[in-house]
Amino acid sequence: MVWIADRKKSEVLALFAVGLAYYTSIITRVGYFTLYSNLVLTAAAVFFLVRNRWAALSFASLIATYAAYAFWRFFDGSAWHWASPAEGLWTGTCFLISYWLLFTAAVFLSKDEKFAGQNRASFITLNNGAFFAGFLLTMMQVQTGGFWKFCLIYGSVLLVLAEGARRFLAAEPLAKNSYLTQGLLLVTLGFITKYSGLQLALVLATESVVLLITGQQRKNRVLLAGAYLSAGLAVGWGIDGMREFDHTGLWLGLGLAGLMLVNTVLAHRETAAATQAAMRPQPSFFAVLALLVGLVVIHNNTAPANFPLVLALAAVPLTLSIYVLRVRELTHLSQGYLLLAQVAWVVNVFDTSPAPAWWKPVLIIAVSLGLSHWWQKQKVIELRSQVGLFWQGLYALAIIGVLYGWLGQKCDLPAWLAVTSLLAVVITAYGVATRAWLLAICGQLFLAVSCLQFALQLAQGKPHWLLPLAPVAALALFSFAAIKWFERKPDATGCISEPLLHVAFVYRWMALAMSIWWVCQYIPERERIWLLALLGLWVFIWAGWQQNREALFFSAAYTLVALALFWLPLIEASRVYWPNLLVILILLGQRQFARRLPGRYPVRSEVHSTVIVIGGLSLWRFLSLWVLEQQPSGFYLTASWSLLALGLFTAGITLGERMYRWLGLGVLACALGRVMIIDVWKLETLYRILSFMALGIVLLVLGFIYNKYQEKLKEWL
Repeated sequence: MVWIADRKKSEVLALFAVGLAYYTSIITRVGYFTLYSNLVLTAAAVFFLVRNRWAALSFASLIATYAAYAFWRFFDGSAWHWASPAEGLWTGTCFLISYWLLFTAAVFLSKDEKFAGQNRASFITLNNGAFFAGFLLTMMQVQTGGFWKFCLIYGSVLLVLAEGARRFLAAEPLAKNSYLTQGLLLVTLGFITKYSGLQLALVLATESVVLLITGQQRKNRVLLAGAYLSAGLAVGWGIDGMREFDHTGLWLGLGLAGLMLVNTVLAHRETAAATQAAMRPQPSFFAVLALLVGLVVIHNNTAPANFPLVLALAAVPLTLSIYVLRVRELTHLSQGYLLLAQVAWVVNVFDTSPAPAWWKPVLIIAVSLGLSHWWQKQKVIELRSQVGLFWQGLYALAIIGVLYGWLGQKCDLPAWLAVTSLLAVVITAYGVATRAWLLAICGQLFLAVSCLQFALQLAQGKPHWLLPLAPVAALALFSFAAIKWFERKPDATGCISEPLLHVAFVYRWMALAMSIWWVCQYIPERERIWLLALLGLWVFIWAGWQQNREALFFSAAYTLVALALFWLPLIEASRVYWPNLLVILILLGQRQFARRLPGRYPVRSEVHSTVIVIGGLSLWRFLSLWVLEQQPSGFYLTASWSLLALGLFTAGITLGERMYRWLGLGVLACALGRVMIIDVWKLETLYRILSFMALGIVLLVLGFIYNKYQEKLKEWL
């Protein structure tokens, strides 16, 4: 049938003939007949493939050959079983090797187009896989400990065949890649089976370096993929095999990290001209692996208290390696060491263990500052401005965090109130001096903490009076410094000056509010009104001297708070206190002063009138409270109101202020109303007479003045 199929060139007839032959060899279990028959049939299939280019027959023969071998080896006619040494394993194995060799020869000898490309690669995979499975199942019950040898030998043979495919099947790279992939997989499997822990990691890392170099030279993606896979496996096994404070593991771990760095440099050189991106995938992958191994090595071989410092110091040479290795990805990714060190330091600080030595956080802060300035000044790595600012800002936040965690544990809350203000000033000044603007901005976080502590501590208690003044002084200092800075260095665009001056404005008003809170918290109730008014007077004088309109609002704020304390039941102390009378007179004096100097005090007339009304009413209230304090029955009130009305009217005429005269007439009207409603009915005869006499005298005086200056008064009123 085979001869007839060859003569007629019929692949279907050949399939039937070979299939029947395989069936005959299987059912005839006489010695090695099945194995010899399979060998002959395999050779026939290869012959037909090479001569007649019958690819389907070859695939069918491959499946039938290995299936027949499995049937012969593992079936005894009644049941399936594993092979035993008594059955002569190596004889059958030699036939198995012969089958594989014949089918491998077919791969290289066949020129059939139907067998090319994907079909040839599939044939290679089926042949290699069937041989591997057959050999493994044959030997697994009797040969222990030799699996790694078989994998290494078989994998090496496949790698040799990959080189042969590269030369003799150059038009079909898929065949070469199939042999290459399978060979690398088996070699790696052999190494994994033989070695363990860090030794295996070093072997795989070395394999990765070799594969990467070879893959780059040959531009082979399979080799490159094997290099990346081996590197990942190496790092995984290396990390799993490391132990704490193991001297041998320390050096092996450093060697593993060094091999990953070699891969990083190799990947960098291969892709240096291809892209100018800040982070290339290939070098970044190996750099991450190297840094990950280094991190585990440092963690396992340093005490927890020293881990943050060692990690921060390790970031310095890795960052500066850009000047030697020129791998920008390593410089970027190594910043993670410093950030992790800062986080670890903060976590350790809040631990219950004893506080570490002072020089450790100082060194971490120094390293952070140094690298922050390096990113600010370096010219080696071409970066967008946002990247450099990102690292500077990140390090600035980290420095703030380390300082907060370190000093916050050493200071009690009242002292922390002042220390945070001092830190804010020092850090901001340093940032401005060194042009580390993000550090200066982050320094404001300490100021925010100080202000928050101010509110919390004054709400819950009273620390020493001097300490709460620290955030007030810091706010005022920052505001003053911002104004002076832009006076000397104007910002033409306003992009920087406008937002900063707005912040300075907020700082000033916060300082004002906090200073008022401080006065209300620390100054005795009796002294608060006149002290606030005095502060308002000082600011008022300074506002006129500097011609500062905003300072007038500050002065008004102090004065209004003083008047609120005077009028509202916010304090228990008596309002009848002669310095408080001085406060009212000072308020009216300030208004008169502002009226005389409109150039320095640009105040609208409505404000002048309002101040006169508030001052006059406050004076009226003070006089009434004083009279009631001296004589609770109040029989002097009408007389005192009459005299006050006369005084206000006289002041209005003297100063030429209409509002004084209207206010005087209003007080006089109230005196008349009191006489008619209260005094007539409640006062004794003597006091009633005195009240009427006082009121009459005032009315006579006012009538005289009105008659004498009638024309003038018509104009004024």
